Amino acid sequence: MKQASLFLTGALFVVLAGCASAPPLQAFRSTDNSALIVQSLDGHSCQVLAPTAISREDAAKVLEQLKTLPQRQTAVIILENYAEPQLGHEFRERSVEWFVELRGLGYRHIVFLRGSGVTDPNGLPLLAEYD
Repeated sequence: MKQASLFLTGALFVVLAGCASAPPLQAFRSTDNSALIVQSLDGHSCQVLAPTAISREDAAKVLEQLKTLPQRQTAVIILENYAEPQLGHEFRERSVEWFVELRGLGYRHIVFLRGSGVTDPNGLPLLAEYD
């Protein structure tokens, strides 16, 4: 009986350890050279990196300014200072307004990436992608 219980405990440990880590995030590769690229610095401020640079501003002001830019198909939002190991409350807090506003502006392909302090989105971990 002791051996069976030891075996089951070991098997349980292996199963739980296998489930403990999330799969690695996929690296992003842009295929749209005309994409809007925004670096979201926190829940309130951001800066536009491309196609026309806009320095650090309140996110609401930037969204207003985006209405004057020519319409594009793809928007890439780089979430700097994003700490969640898996998508959760913080992701929803930071992404919902971007998603809703960008869809309203006609963007069909919206990508959210985990930032690492760089301005090139290529190679950054992909958090979510909406077509």
